[in-house]
Amino acid sequence: MQKVIVIGGGVVGISCALKLQDDGYEVTILDPGEPGEGASWASCGSIAVSEVVPLSKPGTMRRAPGWMLDPTGPLTLRAGSALRVLPWFLRFAGNARASQIDKISREISALTRTALADTQAFLGALGLSDLLRHQPVIELYDSAQDLEHERGFHDVRRALGFELEEISGAQAAELEPSIAPDFAYAVVLKDWRSVVDAKRFVVDLQKVFVERGGKIERVGAKGFVREDHKVIAVHDDKGDAHIADQFVIAAGAYSRRLAAELDCPIQMEGVIGYQTSFVDPGVTVEHGLIYAKGGFGITPYESGLAIAGSIEFAHLDAQPNWKRADILVQKAKRVVPGLETRNGDRRFGRRPLTPDTKPIIGKVPGLQNVMLATGHGQLGVTLAATTGRLVSEMMTGRQTKIDMSAYRADRF
Repeated sequence: MQKVIVIGGGVVGISCALKLQDDGYEVTILDPGEPGEGASWASCGSIAVSEVVPLSKPGTMRRAPGWMLDPTGPLTLRAGSALRVLPWFLRFAGNARASQIDKISREISALTRTALADTQAFLGALGLSDLLRHQPVIELYDSAQDLEHERGFHDVRRALGFELEEISGAQAAELEPSIAPDFAYAVVLKDWRSVVDAKRFVVDLQKVFVERGGKIERVGAKGFVREDHKVIAVHDDKGDAHIADQFVIAAGAYSRRLAAELDCPIQMEGVIGYQTSFVDPGVTVEHGLIYAKGGFGITPYESGLAIAGSIEFAHLDAQPNWKRADILVQKAKRVVPGLETRNGDRRFGRRPLTPDTKPIIGKVPGLQNVMLATGHGQLGVTLAATTGRLVSEMMTGRQTKIDMSAYRADRF
């Protein structure tokens, strides 16, 4: 039985590990973090299948300079990080052309088109179908002008086969009575779903992995031992070496450092996202909600009502700026006026974001037995099961149904 080491036990890493178990591999995960407390812990937990238009779309590019100077904006740059992220931003800006927007949207949709079905099948096979909610997600707009700014991108999504329904604000309030009554319009994202709890999602997957014979070592990966065109071992932060036949780097934002040790420079930044969860929010919310103008989401988890969002560029070792989490909570009262905001539990996560918003899935160039599964940005939960399937198909030599060259590590 061949041995595989998966570096990273977050939502993507554990999904890869479980799918590789299905293919008969002996799998060990290396992850120093607490179970379920990675990037997805601070997310909206959506299976966001039609979130295919890249962040470099024109609306973002026009507003990004103002957002970066506005501490309340949805996108900001931490002081001292400007020079370091400049190469990333130059490539990001290069993806703002209409031709690139169309191309990238099609390439992301090739992954997300099967994401819900992949997730349902994945959870069903593991006896964990109860981890997924059945309600769609609703996106809310203050005005006709706000909706008009996004309508062209909604048309792109429809053309790619996704289901979106425009409704009035009054109709949205009938579907979700908790929201403010004065929204002008809403869009029901009919093929989106949410997980019942982002932390439990990962924790339960890890439990099944261990029950099936998998091992999780609470250590971090620090370096590799190479021999010819292969890696034969990875060192951990305690000085021990872990030997395997195959390796998968799925360490989220920290994958960039590990890839660099293998002479594979990837363009990826670990952007900070924030979430505040309220066990007693004072209001019942049935659907996942997105406030288009505010750039954040509200998700009813079983552990509490979560307000999550923000894109903050900062060094991987930077401490969180909790004021950004507090700003999201204040904005959330516009969406759900009855929200009680005392005793919130704040958390943050670093989301691995590439300049073209596409993940990196495939072999490390020049190495026969190391794969990357990272760079999912805000689509980690969405694409976890799909990525696990693709990694297992590629590692075993099976034919994938899509062209994987669009997600290769050396595309930058």
